[in-house]
Amino acid sequence: MTSTAVPPQTTGEVAPERSEAARHDRWAWVNGDFARVFAIVLAWNVVLIAVAWLFGSSGPTSEGLPKTGIGSTLSLLSHTYRWDAGDYGEIARHAYTGDYVPTRAFYPVFPILVWLVQTVSFGTLGLLVAGFVVNLAATWLAAVALLKIARHFFDGERAPWLVVAAFLTAPAAFFLHSFYSEAVFCALGFWAYLFALRRQWLWMGLTLIPLTASRVTAVLFVGLCFLEFWRSEGWKPRGLLSWHLLWFPAAFLGLGGVMLYMKLQTGDALASFHALDGAKSWAYHKFAPNFLATLWDEAKITGHALLGDTPMSEWTLMSHVLPMIGLGLLFASSVYVLVALRSKGVPLALFGFASIALLTVNSNVVSVHRYLLPCLVMYVALVLFGERRPRLRGAVHVVLYANALICAAIYLRFITGFWAG
Repeated sequence: MTSTAVPPQTTGEVAPERSEAARHDRWAWVNGDFARVFAIVLAWNVVLIAVAWLFGSSGPTSEGLPKTGIGSTLSLLSHTYRWDAGDYGEIARHAYTGDYVPTRAFYPVFPILVWLVQTVSFGTLGLLVAGFVVNLAATWLAAVALLKIARHFFDGERAPWLVVAAFLTAPAAFFLHSFYSEAVFCALGFWAYLFALRRQWLWMGLTLIPLTASRVTAVLFVGLCFLEFWRSEGWKPRGLLSWHLLWFPAAFLGLGGVMLYMKLQTGDALASFHALDGAKSWAYHKFAPNFLATLWDEAKITGHALLGDTPMSEWTLMSHVLPMIGLGLLFASSVYVLVALRSKGVPLALFGFASIALLTVNSNVVSVHRYLLPCLVMYVALVLFGERRPRLRGAVHVVLYANALICAAIYLRFITGFWAG
């Protein structure tokens, strides 16, 4: 009979294999997704800070730069506090008790997180630093989720990382770094969809709840996750009889919480929906369900500007042309994913189409290029195009480079107070 006993070791003898394995396990996290993505996101933020510090004070400024108070003097993070950031800062400091009614149009999740970071630090962190911590963590988590989502559509490691690169080089990506709610919204939305892809319905539902308290367009992610749930059931009607379906109406508990909070703060549960009524600076926001008419009107404005029939003013470029180009790319991406991935791509494709409709029901496309940041179908479609056509993979890198240049140009406008969306 052959013995399988391990021979005893002599005194002072070392087991190299075991020691090496233990050392490998101890440092395995360094090569993991969370560590590598954090390093990338941190470096990305450092670059944005450096650009703002080097070039932010060298050019003319505009009305988006605060005249007094937070963000009005040069500091490492003052460039993040422009335009709508002031409204989020007001909410973080005073909730909705101020007299400026349009502030109520901004949802409270991001400001509450900023307040929480300040509170946990016992007030040692200022508003901008707390906002930076929140957005650094949120961008990191969003990028990790996007990387893992991409692995559901691509084999190997190259393509998923390119999807993350597409996200961080998008023309409006710098808003993830600014004192805005984009990073938190993307983090919650991407993780909810990732949980849906993993069929972890409990975690999906728990993530969708704070998402609906972050922004009204969260309904798009609720729909995306619902479609993924239905796809997991083979698109069969009887699959909708599962109790997991209850997570989708439950997701709107977050929105209900916002309405209750608004009722307690302002006396009007629908204050966030009425906030822009009568505000002259927001007069272009008018609810118009006929989004096709809006798209047609915007297409004519964009066409005339591109053909030189009308002047290409800064407002025309930033609030008409750039958003319409983004919507066109979103439509093309959705069609491509639907054709290329078939059933697997249906949820993402319909998510893209629904985004076009919802983002244009206010009779304008102002800031839409910023609202396109969470539309991950665009990042997947870009990389998918290169993976299916190896000879054109170089074109994907060209697009990423071009997007980064556009992002840099718009970012320089933003940090000096010029309108950037």
